[in-house]
Amino acid sequence: MNRLADKEGNWFALTAYAEGTGGEDNTHLALGRLFNGTLGWSGGPESEFIMVNTVLDLTCTGANVRTITYSLEGDNVIAEQGLRMESGLASRQGIWIHWPGGSVQSYTVPYDEQVRADTTGSDYRVYANAPLGDEMRGLLAQMQDLHDAISTGDEPSEDQLGQMAELSDRGSVCALEVLATELERATLVMTADFSDGSAQTKRYAFSTREGYAQIYASHLEEMASAEPERAEALRTNPPSLFCLTELAE
Repeated sequence: MNRLADKEGNWFALTAYAEGTGGEDNTHLALGRLFNGTLGWSGGPESEFIMVNTVLDLTCTGANVRTITYSLEGDNVIAEQGLRMESGLASRQGIWIHWPGGSVQSYTVPYDEQVRADTTGSDYRVYANAPLGDEMRGLLAQMQDLHDAISTGDEPSEDQLGQMAELSDRGSVCALEVLATELERATLVMTADFSDGSAQTKRYAFSTREGYAQIYASHLEEMASAEPERAEALRTNPPSLFCLTELAE
């Protein structure tokens, strides 16, 4: 339920916040779709960093909104324009917005053209880089050993494929923890430009719900064992893992 839908005049809010489960101090358990449940991550057992990326659904709701501009603020935000992986971005700790062409400081979308896509509209691809921890390094080493064993044989066995899938899911949980740590250090800044020429800015802080990593691990485990139709339903309806706090201006 959108608590703001009956407001009058110019207004806007992040949908995942406005329709989330309300709490105290302007903190809501965000809709599960804020984080779509899918993470990309890369690195090897000898890497210095693990790089994590995902898409956040930052669709807004509001009235008389013309455009919305998104950015991140925080001491861990890499805000330089146009940085690419080959220009050293992959070896810096922090979080950044990724757009075709590299990192960006901010981007603007028309309110009436908010769409669901990996790199356009209000789906906001973020990358986070953090030092590779011992648990993830061990998982990557196991995955490398298993990959080497598979590549030297014929077709991989069902047991080998099952082991690889299990390791991958455990890696995704570790990657989520990296992403959550970096998101909690950043603030989402959104500015709405209204049709009458006025503007309003809102800031949202990220946090995680209690037990979020185990909730995500259980979600992945259930998907892995489910029949295709059920697995797809789970994939498209991820659990709520993050809380959002609307900060006072």
